[in-house]
Amino acid sequence: MQCTQQSNSVNCPSCESPLITLNNGCGVCGWTPENFLEESEPQPETVRKPKGRQRKGCLYRYIENKKLKNGSIASYPRVIGHREQGNPTHWRWGFNWEEKIDGEWKGRSIGSVPVGAVPMIQSMQREGASLEEIIGFIRRAKSKKS
Repeated sequence: MQCTQQSNSVNCPSCESPLITLNNGCGVCGWTPENFLEESEPQPETVRKPKGRQRKGCLYRYIENKKLKNGSIASYPRVIGHREQGNPTHWRWGFNWEEKIDGEWKGRSIGSVPVGAVPMIQSMQREGASLEEIIGFIRRAKSKKS
């Protein structure tokens, strides 16, 4: 998939990075861990960050664009008037994270997170719930939705 644009108006609620919109309308955060690039200057032992990446999830909002039969493009969820940043019902929601598989970090995501689950996921993130707990909660919420 190709990146079509970086949104300056929509940020990841977890890491506050601008979202990157892909051709299929999915949004992903542009979060890069601080220790991704090698540090050029050694730091004192007390300030040095732990080596290695930690698993961290990101709840993100996006707009889904679909091409209609008449050729026009509709944005979902449909909103009458102005789309509000703080209104969870004005956005589609997803959750992404990275896993280390066979020594490599791979991106994983769950799309179409039910909007009713968003406040609980945000609360779990603030309280420091484990990534496994959050993913499990999202999967249960999605199975109830169906």
